[in-house]
Amino acid sequence: MLRFAHQPPLGDFNCFETLDVDEARDIVARSFCSHRLERMSAGDHFNACQNRVDGKRVSLNYIRYGADVTIDPGELSDFYLIQIPIAGRADVRNGTRSVCSTPSMGVVLNPDRHTTMRWRAGCEQVLVQIERPYVAEIATRMTGLGVSAIRFHPGLDMKRTAVAVWAKRLRGLFGAAAGGHVFRDPKCLQQGQLEEALVTSLLEAQPNTMSHFVNETPTGAAPAAVKRALTLINERFDQDISLLDICAFARTTPRNLQILFKRELGCSPMEHLQDVRLNFARHLLLADNGNRSVSEIAERSGHRHAGRFSQAYKARFGEVPRETLRRRFFC
Repeated sequence: MLRFAHQPPLGDFNCFETLDVDEARDIVARSFCSHRLERMSAGDHFNACQNRVDGKRVSLNYIRYGADVTIDPGELSDFYLIQIPIAGRADVRNGTRSVCSTPSMGVVLNPDRHTTMRWRAGCEQVLVQIERPYVAEIATRMTGLGVSAIRFHPGLDMKRTAVAVWAKRLRGLFGAAAGGHVFRDPKCLQQGQLEEALVTSLLEAQPNTMSHFVNETPTGAAPAAVKRALTLINERFDQDISLLDICAFARTTPRNLQILFKRELGCSPMEHLQDVRLNFARHLLLADNGNRSVSEIAERSGHRHAGRFSQAYKARFGEVPRETLRRRFFC
């Protein structure tokens, strides 16, 4: 749950306050995207307000409408939007997933899923807008894998420890912005570092299609040979590489590398390679919009035999690839 000493947050950075629905819709659209905004009751007191600060790739916002309203932006396309009520509630649908959003349950809107929302009377929210390519860029840098799309689970459970830690970081960022310490010059080094830390911790805290990779990294104390081997595996898992290829790159013997991997990761180098391939295939199956077939995803993730891929995938995840493709968890 986010609490702010001064409400509404970012009060010195007001974009507008208005009693006019059309004006509110038009001004909010300049920050986000075109959308429908409709009042659900003529008897409500519509009193819209937006405060906003812009960074390099991230913006912070506070928005209220006062009245009971429905909002239909469709697909956000270019950005992720995190919404956390600090008062009231909202009913949000992102793709096929619905979330009753309250101060203890925020929501992450995936940009490639159709979104509709109903903000109930009295709902006030803080919003974090993050450029879509930036999330993929950070995920690529974290994992060493080429990532073009990430999909998050929409429900942001503020009671989960990892999310609560992330929310504390976010609250600190709002406070620093309100004090004029950041979000003054998007080009400054500190601004970029703070945005990077916020997105990195979000990828670690909130379940997403790359969680297998983000949260399964070795410790900083891992031997250099293991780190070199992992670098090769992450960069070339979609190619035909052998144990000897990995050992040559790691500059050690097969026996030594087997021992080191077993000690550090609990598996052999080739078992880890297979895990990376299967996890990346699952990421594509969950995040893809139906543009690739199962056989294309198998090939893209380094599997050369569709039948063996399906068997290995089922053994790892308890379902065949087509089942995952049909019901995509975060759609």
